[in-house]
Amino acid sequence: MAKKKKDIKIMVGSTVYGFEDQLSQIVAQLQQLGYTVLNSHIGTIKVNPTLSNLENCLNTVEECDLFLGIIRPYYGTGNIGDKNITFEEIKKAIELKKPYWFLVHRDVTFGRLLRGKLRLKKGDTIIAKDDDEYKDFSIVVDKNKFFDERTIEIYEYVIENHIPVTLRNGNWAQEFYRLDEMLTYIITQFSDKGFVEGIINEIQEADGE
Repeated sequence: MAKKKKDIKIMVGSTVYGFEDQLSQIVAQLQQLGYTVLNSHIGTIKVNPTLSNLENCLNTVEECDLFLGIIRPYYGTGNIGDKNITFEEIKKAIELKKPYWFLVHRDVTFGRLLRGKLRLKKGDTIIAKDDDEYKDFSIVVDKNKFFDERTIEIYEYVIENHIPVTLRNGNWAQEFYRLDEMLTYIITQFSDKGFVEGIINEIQEADGE
């Protein structure tokens, strides 16, 4: 029988800038519930100075027992080449079969729905710069400070948009708009330590640990 863990480490993966106050309150709530929180903003991630920021963050994913991912309408500044650190953390947590939970800002889900509804007015055409007919029509959002459409890609990865709906599993992403909505979800998921430990043990036993 698997032993109960006395110290459960939860990693909070999220963009930071412009979100510091709310992130601090989320971390404080999890600490109050008795978890050891791993998060770059509060300085609780081990940093190996010989590794890149991305590598240090991915090592933290390996270290954690639980993963809480927060998808906001900003892609953040933590980008290395074409890789976004938060997105890579999310993919790593899923790959390693860490018990994970996701929160997604309403602007991301709204942006996705809106993008899917965009249409040209009847009779209008799109002309490319070389005046040839733009046959491969697609819509992109110019860079702005309010919304980064690349966050839709993260959301669709989490909800397993590439898999038929009937075959999806573990694809829950809780929509939020306000801090209190996030805290309600967090308290609901993590206040029952027996529930959380049961999930950890179930996954470990399935993996033969």
